[in-house]
Amino acid sequence: MKIAGTIILYYPDEIVIENISSYVNSVGILYIIDNTETPSQVLVNKLKSFSNVTYIHDGENKGIAERLNHSNNLAMHEGFDWMLTMDQDSSFEKGAFINYLNCINSFDKKENVSMFGINYVEKVDQSMFCDAIKVNHLITSGSVLNLGLINYIGGFDEKLFIDEVDFEYCLRSVARGFSIVQFTNIFLNHNLGRTSIGRSFKTTKLTSRTLHSPKRLYYMTRNFLYIQQMYEKKFSQEIKQRKKILLNRFKNNVLYNNERFNVMKNIIKGAWDFRKKRMGKLE
Repeated sequence: MKIAGTIILYYPDEIVIENISSYVNSVGILYIIDNTETPSQVLVNKLKSFSNVTYIHDGENKGIAERLNHSNNLAMHEGFDWMLTMDQDSSFEKGAFINYLNCINSFDKKENVSMFGINYVEKVDQSMFCDAIKVNHLITSGSVLNLGLINYIGGFDEKLFIDEVDFEYCLRSVARGFSIVQFTNIFLNHNLGRTSIGRSFKTTKLTSRTLHSPKRLYYMTRNFLYIQQMYEKKFSQEIKQRKKILLNRFKNNVLYNNERFNVMKNIIKGAWDFRKKRMGKLE
């Protein structure tokens, strides 16, 4: 199994070095693509110190989809069959990534699997068994992409820029007859976003909730509507669940985000731009 890896950065902090260290020695090459306009040279030098790293930076933020397509093309050109895709705030515990690769290697008919993924919600006993289930979608971070199926499925949809990029690719894969498989016995340390402690208006108790920037909510809104339009008929339950999650994010950010006016403005703009077919990067 010839596996490469890719990680897309955007103004990372020093912890990214530790995160990368948890898997870099188990991939043939790691493509670090930096969307940071002006990265820290000190951090760049540390990133380049890994022996099997190719660091790519062109001074532009080109989002997620285009960068994933770029790294996939590089890996295929260099003869790799699989691609590990990671976020800058994700890492594996000791031994977990090797176990993950063993599970993929031993999986029957893995050539028909578009993407393998793991569990990032609940920490489990990461024993050597492989508990595999078929699912309809995974997150990008911690996933292993079958490069041999790219020509059948197509690349990531660059109209999305960020958000729903992984969801759309998974649904398209399933729609074209390929499987998405998750190993629930393997855990990924993954940060879901900025959390905030606030008092619930309903129960008055202090609770933790994930908040997002207004611009991120713009992409979430616009891109969900795009996905809904394309896949609601075939994947009605997945779209319904996705909508429920999005509405809960709207509620939390409108009620508890300090930028609530900009939050509402960007949600409305996201819906308007979808209607006007304005996709890609928000200029």
